[in-house]
Amino acid sequence: MDELISPKLDIVFKKMFGDVNNADMLNSLISAYLNVDIGGEFNLSNSEITTEVLEQKFARLDLHITTAKSEIDIEVQVLNSRDYAERCLYYWASLYNSSILRGHNYGTAKQALTLNILDFKMFKCEDFNTNFTFYDPKNKITLSDKAQISFIELPKIRKITREQIKNDERIAWAVFFNAKTKEELDMLSETTKNVGVQKAVAVIKELSADEKIREAARKREEALFNERSIMQAEREQGRAEERAKRETEMAAISKAMRESGMTEEQINSILNGQPFKTDTQNIKPQKHIKR
Repeated sequence: MDELISPKLDIVFKKMFGDVNNADMLNSLISAYLNVDIGGEFNLSNSEITTEVLEQKFARLDLHITTAKSEIDIEVQVLNSRDYAERCLYYWASLYNSSILRGHNYGTAKQALTLNILDFKMFKCEDFNTNFTFYDPKNKITLSDKAQISFIELPKIRKITREQIKNDERIAWAVFFNAKTKEELDMLSETTKNVGVQKAVAVIKELSADEKIREAARKREEALFNERSIMQAEREQGRAEERAKRETEMAAISKAMRESGMTEEQINSILNGQPFKTDTQNIKPQKHIKR
């Protein structure tokens, strides 16, 4: 095994956790971050990876788990889109809506839980793991326990100690997703007490030695690179359009001020946010005349 494939790559993640033989590993991940045990009977949806998906741009490769009480969606995302928060809300709402069978009352709705594993920073807080629910912090009231949207921001995991890995399974899992070398994986497996993480280390090593899987990962990385290039081009185009719009507006404002009789010095002062002298400022104050 010369090089590791990354579990942060969506198709690798689905290959690992979408395998029914790794149900214990999947349960360990979900339990760590969502505090839900899916042990027993559950169904995995859309765990297949087709040839078309490997090269498809903007494909969303999530993993859907259905249990008797919960609908769970897990997604690994390496590209930061501007509307990712709204996208997460939309998919959570779709998940919750789909849990209510036609003709049944709202009370039959299942828990709708989403886990987003991100390879970028999304929030300004220092904690790498954030959880959103329907809760009123002022009155300390929970509207419902059937909603949770969770995020793991992997770039926030840095300067982690062995003690942290040993005592916090959330950190152990995050270190696993960030691992780039066999040495990092070996250290993790030796340090963590979480058997799910230990199995994940063994699985990623096995997958990394499979030439077919390595080729599939290469194709997916290429598609994601193209997607990243498109997103960057769209951002640059948007910035250019915004600059052009701003310049047009400033030209119109300058023209209006000139037509009102203002000097170039006054106009430049206003546009630069600086005070300017008017004729009234040059008027000397009159002496007070005693009567």
